[in-house]
Amino acid sequence: MSATYAIGDVQGCYEPMRELVAALPFDPATDRLWFVGDLVNRGPQNLETLQYVHSLGPQATVVLGNHDLHLLAIVFGGKTLQNSDTFQDVLDSPLCEELSHWLRAQPLIHQLGEWILVHAGIPHIWTVKEAFKFAREVERTISGKAYIRFFERMYGKYPDIWSEELTGMDRLRIITNYLTRMRFIDADGRLEFAHKTTLDTAPPGFKGWFEHECQRSEKIVFGHWAALDGQVPSDGVVATDTGCVWGRGLTAVRLEDGERFHWEDGVVSCQR
Repeated sequence: MSATYAIGDVQGCYEPMRELVAALPFDPATDRLWFVGDLVNRGPQNLETLQYVHSLGPQATVVLGNHDLHLLAIVFGGKTLQNSDTFQDVLDSPLCEELSHWLRAQPLIHQLGEWILVHAGIPHIWTVKEAFKFAREVERTISGKAYIRFFERMYGKYPDIWSEELTGMDRLRIITNYLTRMRFIDADGRLEFAHKTTLDTAPPGFKGWFEHECQRSEKIVFGHWAALDGQVPSDGVVATDTGCVWGRGLTAVRLEDGERFHWEDGVVSCQR
């Protein structure tokens, strides 16, 4: 029987990732590795991380995270490197263009059976079918001929609430922000970007996106929210970001049985 291992935000933490993958009971002939996005940034070995995941070919499925998109906005959109960015190793590499074109061909959302892989989450105001439909609009733009213009205009917090009437870059931007930047959201679907900490710090009127009532049979695996440390109070939702880049650990979750494999300080432990 095949297994799927969902690995939390790597963010350039290449050595922990390699040690974690090596410790998994992973059979490359039958099993799959899912990466929840944010392969790069903040960590020390972004080039090696991209090269390794790229080398896995069809064994690995990657969805784009906000830091991956940030790298692409610098490579293709002329955006400025920030002081906190650590992927100069990618920008200086002769492989930069090849790896960046590979990265922009990756999806924002992926599904296999009952499991959905997405970096930040799916807002409760969308059905799963709608989430895929809207994601494909952005994916076609990123992987198509208009990608440079997209990355030139990607950044922004507005519009901060969904409307089917949105068009052009406003529409693409909010779809991207829901799928790659969302944490707290209100009942109407309005995004809040300022708070990145634990659920008990939610601003008035807002909740974690997965705390809103929503009838879905699918299960969602996501990353992005390191402050949760991989723990969520909602059934059918699996959080994988355990803050490796912030000095904590890197986690892989075997989706079939919920077993967690956690790397920390060079040691991999198993837990349910």
